[in-house]
Amino acid sequence: MPKVFNQLLTLSLVCIALIVAVGGILAANGSFAWFADNDNVAGDGIEIGVKVSPNLIISKNDGEIGEIQTQFSVSFTDKARTDMIPVTRDGNVPDTFLKYIYNHYAVDKSTGLAKPGTELEFENVPTEDNEAYFIDCTVYLATTLSAIEVDALSAKIVPPENIDSLPPYCKAASVDVYVDTVSGDGYAGTLSVGNADVGVEIFGEGGGTIPLNTTGCIKVILRCYFDGALTDAATETAYVNSATVKTDSMSFGVEFTATEAEN
Repeated sequence: MPKVFNQLLTLSLVCIALIVAVGGILAANGSFAWFADNDNVAGDGIEIGVKVSPNLIISKNDGEIGEIQTQFSVSFTDKARTDMIPVTRDGNVPDTFLKYIYNHYAVDKSTGLAKPGTELEFENVPTEDNEAYFIDCTVYLATTLSAIEVDALSAKIVPPENIDSLPPYCKAASVDVYVDTVSGDGYAGTLSVGNADVGVEIFGEGGGTIPLNTTGCIKVILRCYFDGALTDAATETAYVNSATVKTDSMSFGVEFTATEAEN
């Protein structure tokens, strides 16, 4: 039987765009949000911490990971954001792979979906000046003992224990996982709090290698945002809409698990 390293890599995102509140009304000729009333999500006080098990190391800098022997966690305390605009992923959008609603008046404030007889119109999230749309967190993973051959390296979201008592929009918190580069080839999949049972495979079929830190590392980019198109299957309404936005806070984790290859 293959040996599973549970929590081989554990990534904890604490308060990532998750201290959430109605951020006020955006100017009509300014940014456009998913909300019918042109409200936006405000995220403030973001702190992101990353932890790994003792047989691995982690760094925010690939240039120093080869010299690290005992660094098992890093934190991102500078990732504060306010007035985050809900977006959704579109593989046809160049560079950012994200888009947002332009005709916000077409969104029903109760359902977060298009009003009957209307169609939603989208604009691409720009390549530059896009701080209001998403947050990127990059980590580099390796080992200090020896390279580990694995059959699988996967990621999943660990939702907060009190998720059912939080406002519905919290379930729209999502993470696009990219390996090496933010590109079509680098895209591994998307995680979301609302679909916490759906994981992402970092390595393709056949597995891969977690390298020794003196010879290399695995670069993982986590693009974090609120997915305005994500819907609740039970109610058939979007998690993000004007009617459900309230001041609250939450936290969630992204857990990486590697399965060692059989000899």
